[in-house]
Amino acid sequence: MKKFITTVCAIVLTSSFASHAVSNEELMDIDTYKAHLKEAMELYQSSDYDKALPKLEVFAQRGDKTSQYIVGTMYLNSQGTDQDLAKSYAWLTVANEQKSSQWKKPLQMLNDKLPQDYIKSVSFEAEKYVDLYGVKAQQMKCRTKKLLGSKKGTHLCQKSEIKPGYYYVSNPTYLVSK
Repeated sequence: MKKFITTVCAIVLTSSFASHAVSNEELMDIDTYKAHLKEAMELYQSSDYDKALPKLEVFAQRGDKTSQYIVGTMYLNSQGTDQDLAKSYAWLTVANEQKSSQWKKPLQMLNDKLPQDYIKSVSFEAEKYVDLYGVKAQQMKCRTKKLLGSKKGTHLCQKSEIKPGYYYVSNPTYLVSK
């Protein structure tokens, strides 16, 4: 009986670890990740929205909260794309896992101005985005951090190193030349 219980425990532990395993194809070294993200941000800051949007959307899908917020506002403001309120609402919802008071404003504006039946329909899609691109799905950590010179804490969500020097990425085939 003791042997049976030990075997069952071993199987349960092995299967729980296997479900959280990440393949090498899903890892990107941190320097490459940051270089690609910097390139996407520079395109946005230089108002090259047509090129910035697809690159930022890759990082939004990888869980980067700033990219999610920017992509949400780009869909809201027709920057590099036609206006798409459903995508804007979805991206702003997942970005707000970071709990930034500034980031809540465009989402609150959409909630206030759009019809409630429309909000109900896009909320379902927004929850899918959270499931796919949110903190849990992208293996990130959120915590309240006090910034230098401030008594008030700021809630920040960041990528976690899965392996020393590597981040988990859900779409590792992103190329800089795209």
